[in-house]
Amino acid sequence: MAGPWWPSPYGAGDRIGAGNELTPEATLAALRLPRTGRVVELAQLTTADVPVIAPRVHLQVILAHETLEDVSRLAGDNRLSTFAEHVVTSYHVGCHLDGLGHAGIDGRYYDGLHYSQIYAATGLTQLGIENVRPWVGRGIVIDVAGLRGTGCLDAGVPVTSDDLERAVRRQGIEVRAGDAVLVHTGWSELWEDEPERYAAAEPGLDADAADWLARHRVSLASVDNWGCDVYPSPVAGQFFPAHQRLLTMAGIYILENIRTSALVGSTASAPFLFILGVPRLQGATAAVVAPLAVL
Repeated sequence: MAGPWWPSPYGAGDRIGAGNELTPEATLAALRLPRTGRVVELAQLTTADVPVIAPRVHLQVILAHETLEDVSRLAGDNRLSTFAEHVVTSYHVGCHLDGLGHAGIDGRYYDGLHYSQIYAATGLTQLGIENVRPWVGRGIVIDVAGLRGTGCLDAGVPVTSDDLERAVRRQGIEVRAGDAVLVHTGWSELWEDEPERYAAAEPGLDADAADWLARHRVSLASVDNWGCDVYPSPVAGQFFPAHQRLLTMAGIYILENIRTSALVGSTASAPFLFILGVPRLQGATAAVVAPLAVL
Protein backbone atom coordinates (compact mmCIF):
# COMPACT_ATOMS: atom_id res chain seq x y z
CA MET A 1 0.00 0.00 0.00
CA ALA A 2 3.02 2.28 -0.06
CA GLY A 3 2.73 2.71 -3.83
CA PRO A 4 0.11 4.67 -5.76
CA TRP A 5 -3.35 3.21 -5.09
CA TRP A 6 -5.44 6.00 -6.54
CA PRO A 7 -7.30 7.06 -8.65
CA SER A 8 -9.99 4.61 -7.64
CA PRO A 9 -11.03 1.62 -9.75
CA TYR A 10 -13.96 3.73 -10.96
CA GLY A 11 -11.85 6.69 -12.03
CA ALA A 12 -10.63 9.96 -10.63
CA GLY A 13 -13.42 12.03 -9.13
CA ASP A 14 -15.65 9.07 -8.29
CA ARG A 15 -17.38 9.33 -4.91
CA ILE A 16 -19.63 6.26 -4.67
CA GLY A 17 -17.13 3.42 -5.12
CA ALA A 18 -18.63 -0.01 -5.64
CA GLY A 19 -22.05 1.60 -5.69
CA ASN A 20 -21.30 1.83 -9.40
CA GLU A 21 -21.94 -1.93 -9.54
CA LEU A 22 -25.54 -1.50 -8.33
CA THR A 23 -27.15 -1.26 -11.75
CA PRO A 24 -30.84 -1.43 -12.72
CA GLU A 25 -30.09 -4.61 -14.66
CA ALA A 26 -28.61 -6.26 -11.55
CA THR A 27 -31.62 -5.19 -9.49
CA LEU A 28 -34.11 -6.67 -11.96
CA ALA A 29 -32.17 -9.94 -12.03
CA ALA A 30 -32.08 -10.09 -8.20
CA LEU A 31 -35.83 -9.58 -7.93
CA ARG A 32 -36.25 -12.97 -9.59
CA LEU A 33 -34.20 -14.77 -6.91
CA PRO A 34 -36.68 -15.28 -4.02
CA ARG A 35 -38.11 -18.81 -3.91
CA THR A 36 -40.22 -18.89 -0.73
CA GLY A 37 -40.81 -15.24 0.17
CA ARG A 38 -39.26 -15.77 3.60
CA VAL A 39 -37.70 -12.58 4.99
CA VAL A 40 -34.67 -12.87 7.28
CA GLU A 41 -33.67 -9.89 9.42
CA LEU A 42 -29.88 -9.73 9.50
CA ALA A 43 -29.33 -6.96 12.07
CA GLN A 44 -28.43 -7.66 15.67
CA LEU A 45 -30.65 -6.11 18.34
CA THR A 46 -29.27 -2.80 19.66
CA THR A 47 -29.65 -2.37 23.41
CA ALA A 48 -28.19 -0.16 26.13
CA ASP A 49 -25.55 -2.79 26.91
CA VAL A 50 -24.74 -3.55 23.28
CA PRO A 51 -21.15 -4.74 22.70
CA VAL A 52 -19.21 -1.65 21.67
CA ILE A 53 -15.65 -0.51 21.11
CA ALA A 54 -14.87 2.30 23.57
CA PRO A 55 -15.44 5.23 23.53
CA ARG A 56 -18.50 4.52 21.36
CA VAL A 57 -21.77 4.49 23.32
CA HIS A 58 -25.48 3.99 22.87
CA LEU A 59 -27.62 5.88 25.39
CA GLN A 60 -31.39 6.28 25.06
CA VAL A 61 -33.76 8.36 27.22
CA ILE A 62 -37.53 8.18 26.78
CA LEU A 63 -39.26 11.57 27.03
CA ALA A 64 -42.54 11.20 28.89
CA HIS A 65 -43.57 14.81 29.41
CA GLU A 66 -46.22 14.67 26.68
CA THR A 67 -47.94 11.82 28.51
CA LEU A 68 -48.41 13.80 31.72
CA GLU A 69 -52.05 14.63 32.34
CA ASP A 70 -51.47 18.39 32.52
CA VAL A 71 -49.84 18.33 29.08
CA SER A 72 -52.18 15.91 27.33
CA ARG A 73 -55.16 18.06 28.33
CA LEU A 74 -53.69 20.85 26.21
CA ALA A 75 -53.35 18.63 23.11
CA GLY A 76 -57.03 18.88 22.22
CA ASP A 77 -60.33 17.33 23.11
CA ASN A 78 -58.96 13.91 22.10
CA ARG A 79 -56.30 14.14 24.86
CA LEU A 80 -53.36 12.97 22.71
CA SER A 81 -50.41 11.62 24.72
CA THR A 82 -47.06 10.57 23.27
CA PHE A 83 -43.65 9.16 24.02
CA ALA A 84 -40.45 10.11 22.18
CA GLU A 85 -36.77 9.65 22.84
CA HIS A 86 -33.41 11.37 22.81
CA VAL A 87 -30.47 9.20 21.78
CA VAL A 88 -26.74 9.72 22.18
CA THR A 89 -24.96 7.17 20.02
CA SER A 90 -22.31 6.50 17.44
CA TYR A 91 -23.39 5.35 13.99
CA HIS A 92 -20.73 2.65 14.47
CA VAL A 93 -22.80 0.93 17.18
CA GLY A 94 -24.97 -2.10 16.45
CA CYS A 95 -25.65 -3.18 12.89
CA HIS A 96 -24.18 -0.46 10.72
CA LEU A 97 -22.75 0.33 7.31
CA ASP A 98 -19.27 1.83 7.04
CA GLY A 99 -19.05 4.56 4.43
CA LEU A 100 -16.05 5.42 2.27
CA GLY A 101 -15.08 8.25 4.62
CA HIS A 102 -14.55 5.90 7.56
CA ALA A 103 -11.08 4.39 6.99
CA GLY A 104 -7.98 5.66 5.23
CA ILE A 105 -4.30 5.08 4.65
CA ASP A 106 -1.91 7.58 6.26
CA GLY A 107 -4.45 10.39 6.12
CA ARG A 108 -5.73 9.65 2.61
CA TYR A 109 -9.16 8.24 1.93
CA TYR A 110 -11.05 6.78 -1.03
CA ASP A 111 -9.77 8.00 -4.41
CA GLY A 112 -6.70 9.45 -2.68
CA LEU A 113 -8.55 12.29 -0.99
CA HIS A 114 -6.47 13.86 1.78
CA TYR A 115 -8.28 14.28 5.07
CA SER A 116 -8.02 18.07 4.73
CA GLN A 117 -10.22 17.78 1.63
CA ILE A 118 -13.06 15.96 3.35
CA TYR A 119 -13.00 16.82 7.06
CA ALA A 120 -15.20 19.32 8.86
CA ALA A 121 -16.11 19.08 12.54
CA THR A 122 -19.85 18.96 11.78
CA GLY A 123 -19.62 16.33 9.01
CA LEU A 124 -17.55 15.12 6.10
CA THR A 125 -17.68 17.46 3.13
CA GLN A 126 -17.09 14.54 0.75
CA LEU A 127 -17.65 10.76 1.04
CA GLY A 128 -20.53 11.21 3.49
CA ILE A 129 -22.99 8.35 3.92
CA GLU A 130 -25.69 10.37 2.13
CA ASN A 131 -24.01 9.47 -1.17
CA VAL A 132 -24.48 5.72 -0.75
CA ARG A 133 -26.87 4.01 -3.12
CA PRO A 134 -29.47 1.59 -1.70
CA TRP A 135 -29.12 -2.16 -2.21
CA VAL A 136 -31.87 -4.13 -3.91
CA GLY A 137 -29.65 -6.79 -5.37
CA ARG A 138 -28.06 -10.19 -5.24
CA GLY A 139 -26.72 -11.44 -1.93
CA ILE A 140 -24.71 -14.54 -1.09
CA VAL A 141 -23.46 -16.04 2.16
CA ILE A 142 -20.07 -17.75 2.23
CA ASP A 143 -20.04 -20.40 4.95
CA VAL A 144 -16.43 -20.46 6.18
CA ALA A 145 -17.41 -22.06 9.50
CA GLY A 146 -19.02 -24.91 7.60
CA LEU A 147 -15.96 -25.26 5.41
CA ARG A 148 -13.78 -25.58 8.53
CA GLY A 149 -16.21 -28.09 10.07
CA THR A 150 -17.02 -25.97 13.13
CA GLY A 151 -19.93 -24.01 14.51
CA CYS A 152 -17.76 -20.98 15.24
CA LEU A 153 -14.23 -19.94 14.30
CA ASP A 154 -11.97 -18.96 17.18
CA ALA A 155 -10.99 -15.37 17.88
CA GLY A 156 -7.94 -14.27 15.94
CA VAL A 157 -8.45 -16.86 13.20
CA PRO A 158 -8.16 -15.25 9.75
CA VAL A 159 -10.55 -15.92 6.90
CA THR A 160 -8.23 -16.21 3.91
CA SER A 161 -8.71 -15.90 0.18
CA ASP A 162 -8.26 -19.66 -0.03
CA ASP A 163 -11.09 -20.11 2.48
CA LEU A 164 -13.38 -17.96 0.35
CA GLU A 165 -12.42 -19.73 -2.87
CA ARG A 166 -12.90 -23.21 -1.43
CA ALA A 167 -16.15 -22.29 0.33
CA VAL A 168 -17.85 -20.97 -2.81
CA ARG A 169 -16.78 -24.10 -4.70
CA ARG A 170 -18.12 -26.28 -1.89
CA GLN A 171 -21.44 -24.42 -1.92
CA GLY A 172 -21.63 -24.33 -5.71
CA ILE A 173 -22.17 -20.57 -5.85
CA GLU A 174 -20.61 -17.87 -7.99
CA VAL A 175 -19.45 -14.46 -6.81
CA ARG A 176 -20.58 -11.77 -9.23
CA ALA A 177 -19.88 -8.07 -9.64
CA GLY A 178 -22.19 -6.03 -7.44
CA ASP A 179 -22.93 -8.86 -5.00
CA ALA A 180 -23.46 -8.24 -1.30
CA VAL A 181 -21.18 -10.88 0.22
CA LEU A 182 -21.83 -12.05 3.79
CA VAL A 183 -19.21 -14.27 5.44
CA HIS A 184 -20.39 -16.72 8.10
CA THR A 185 -17.93 -17.50 10.90
CA GLY A 186 -20.45 -18.25 13.66
CA TRP A 187 -19.14 -15.38 15.82
CA SER A 188 -22.51 -13.61 15.85
CA GLU A 189 -23.91 -16.29 18.15
CA LEU A 190 -21.93 -14.72 21.03
CA TRP A 191 -23.74 -11.37 20.74
CA GLU A 192 -26.35 -11.97 23.44
CA ASP A 193 -24.85 -14.72 25.60
CA GLU A 194 -21.18 -13.61 25.73
CA PRO A 195 -21.05 -9.92 24.75
CA GLU A 196 -17.69 -9.26 26.40
CA ARG A 197 -16.09 -12.14 24.53
CA TYR A 198 -17.79 -10.97 21.33
CA ALA A 199 -16.32 -7.47 21.60
CA ALA A 200 -12.83 -8.43 22.81
CA ALA A 201 -11.60 -10.12 19.62
CA GLU A 202 -12.94 -11.85 16.51
CA PRO A 203 -12.28 -14.07 13.52
CA GLY A 204 -12.45 -12.13 10.28
CA LEU A 205 -11.00 -11.25 6.90
CA ASP A 206 -7.28 -10.94 6.33
CA ALA A 207 -5.85 -8.57 3.72
CA ASP A 208 -5.69 -11.22 0.98
CA ALA A 209 -9.36 -12.12 1.51
CA ALA A 210 -10.25 -8.45 1.12
CA ASP A 211 -8.26 -8.32 -2.13
CA TRP A 212 -10.12 -11.45 -3.31
CA LEU A 213 -13.44 -9.67 -2.80
CA ALA A 214 -12.11 -6.59 -4.58
CA ARG A 215 -11.06 -8.67 -7.60
CA HIS A 216 -14.64 -9.96 -7.80
CA ARG A 217 -15.94 -6.35 -7.74
CA VAL A 218 -18.47 -6.98 -4.99
CA SER A 219 -20.42 -3.97 -3.74
CA LEU A 220 -20.52 -4.87 -0.06
CA ALA A 221 -18.50 -7.07 2.30
CA SER A 222 -19.69 -8.28 5.67
CA VAL A 223 -18.61 -10.73 8.35
CA ASP A 224 -20.83 -11.79 11.25
CA ASN A 225 -18.66 -9.88 13.73
CA TRP A 226 -18.12 -6.31 14.92
CA GLY A 227 -15.21 -5.27 12.73
CA CYS A 228 -14.98 -7.32 9.51
CA ASP A 229 -11.19 -7.75 9.96
CA VAL A 230 -9.63 -10.52 11.99
CA TYR A 231 -8.59 -9.20 15.42
CA PRO A 232 -6.03 -9.37 16.82
CA SER A 233 -4.17 -9.47 13.55
CA PRO A 234 -2.01 -12.57 13.00
CA VAL A 235 0.43 -10.33 11.10
CA ALA A 236 2.64 -8.16 13.31
CA GLY A 237 2.24 -4.45 12.73
CA GLN A 238 -1.06 -4.74 10.85
CA PHE A 239 -4.20 -3.09 12.21
CA PHE A 240 -7.46 -3.59 10.28
CA PRO A 241 -5.89 -3.83 6.80
CA ALA A 242 -9.08 -5.30 5.28
CA HIS A 243 -10.84 -2.01 6.03
CA GLN A 244 -8.17 -0.22 4.01
CA ARG A 245 -8.25 -2.70 1.13
CA LEU A 246 -12.04 -2.61 0.90
CA LEU A 247 -13.13 0.94 1.76
CA THR A 248 -10.08 3.00 0.86
CA MET A 249 -8.63 1.22 -2.14
CA ALA A 250 -11.57 -0.62 -3.72
CA GLY A 251 -14.53 1.52 -2.62
CA ILE A 252 -16.35 -1.54 -1.26
CA TYR A 253 -18.70 -0.85 1.63
CA ILE A 254 -18.52 -2.79 4.90
CA LEU A 255 -21.51 -4.04 6.91
CA GLU A 256 -20.91 -5.00 10.56
CA ASN A 257 -22.73 -6.71 13.44
CA ILE A 258 -24.98 -8.98 11.39
CA ARG A 259 -26.47 -12.43 12.00
CA THR A 260 -25.85 -15.05 9.32
CA SER A 261 -26.81 -18.35 10.98
CA ALA A 262 -30.26 -18.41 9.36
CA LEU A 263 -28.66 -18.13 5.92
CA VAL A 264 -26.42 -21.18 6.08
CA GLY A 265 -27.64 -24.66 5.31
CA SER A 266 -28.85 -26.74 2.41
CA THR A 267 -31.40 -24.35 0.89
CA ALA A 268 -30.56 -20.90 2.26
CA SER A 269 -27.01 -20.92 0.89
CA ALA A 270 -28.34 -20.15 -2.59
CA PRO A 271 -28.22 -16.53 -3.81
CA PHE A 272 -30.96 -14.39 -2.29
CA LEU A 273 -32.45 -10.92 -2.66
CA PHE A 274 -30.52 -8.51 -0.43
CA ILE A 275 -32.22 -5.26 0.60
CA LEU A 276 -30.56 -2.39 2.45
CA GLY A 277 -31.73 1.20 2.57
CA VAL A 278 -29.30 3.78 3.93
CA PRO A 279 -30.41 6.82 6.00
CA ARG A 280 -29.54 10.11 4.35
CA LEU A 281 -27.31 11.53 7.08
CA GLN A 282 -25.27 14.35 5.65
CA GLY A 283 -21.55 14.04 6.28
CA ALA A 284 -21.75 10.90 8.44
CA THR A 285 -19.07 8.20 8.25
CA ALA A 286 -21.55 5.37 8.84
CA ALA A 287 -25.23 4.64 9.33
CA VAL A 288 -27.22 2.30 11.55
CA VAL A 289 -29.10 -0.03 9.20
CA ALA A 290 -31.44 -3.04 9.15
CA PRO A 291 -30.54 -5.26 6.17
CA LEU A 292 -32.88 -7.99 4.92
CA ALA A 293 -32.47 -11.22 3.01
CA VAL A 294 -35.48 -12.45 1.03
CA LEU A 295 -35.18 -16.19 0.36
